[in-house]
Amino acid sequence: MGTLNNAVRLLAKRPSILVMTIILSTIAGIAETLFITLFYGISMFKTGSPFDAYINIIQFLVGAMLVPQTAAIVILVLVILVVATALIFGLLLSGYFNMLNNAVQDRAKKEGSEFMAGVKKYFLRMISLNLWTLSIIILFVIYAFIASIPAAIFLDNAFSGAINVFAGILLSVITLLVLFFSFAFLRQYLVFWYPSALTYDRNHFKIAKKISDKNFWTLLSKFIIFDITLLIFDSIYVIANFSLANAQIVSGATTSILLIINIIFKTVFIALQVCFVFYSFNRCNDKYKALSKAK
Repeated sequence: MGTLNNAVRLLAKRPSILVMTIILSTIAGIAETLFITLFYGISMFKTGSPFDAYINIIQFLVGAMLVPQTAAIVILVLVILVVATALIFGLLLSGYFNMLNNAVQDRAKKEGSEFMAGVKKYFLRMISLNLWTLSIIILFVIYAFIASIPAAIFLDNAFSGAINVFAGILLSVITLLVLFFSFAFLRQYLVFWYPSALTYDRNHFKIAKKISDKNFWTLLSKFIIFDITLLIFDSIYVIANFSLANAQIVSGATTSILLIINIIFKTVFIALQVCFVFYSFNRCNDKYKALSKAK
């Protein structure tokens, strides 16, 4: 309830924050719908176990990247997408986060646009953070795919009876735990990096890391609640899409209704989570400054 109350309080101070949240949730909703459509189309031609399919996809990607021409095109497209995304979201987030940070800091609204003031002050800084963040995320995704290959092979062999099922499950659990805590640390560093960059002119990441480390378990417990909520909704959303597709009752109207429901949920979810991140950073930062002064 505290997280909800704080988010409502911040949104009441700066209602325009919701405009940016709606834009982000719409982008996320459309991207998710396109991904589900693509995944459903691929699943129609799937053969063998899910683990076989996973390993085949990895082998296909690795094989494609071993071809110099293909690798060059993929890297070029990826670089263009990363740079374009960093620029676009550098513009949007610099103004959006400035409004949110002012609300968290309880600053009175000044004359003129807070959004444009944020763009003028933080645009280049946000571009730099976005480039680093996107690059780190891409590297983490590659790492997660590669790290999960042994578990997928073991599980496939375990369910086919080639090896002990317990061994396959144990390796999968260990892999999941390693990936989960790798993701947990990485996420908290990255999300705290943004409010830190708006608060400090130097050493943004170093300070964000220190604050995150000191409050890791408290923050993780809250983030897990967000993760579970998102997982439950997205599971229901995907099942609904697949069930309607299998029943062959998908139409433009049903797709639009599901998309609107997804956008509404994502709007509320993103607003709550972003407000939680900035409010939590501000509270933890006050403790960090107090401890620094005491030393």
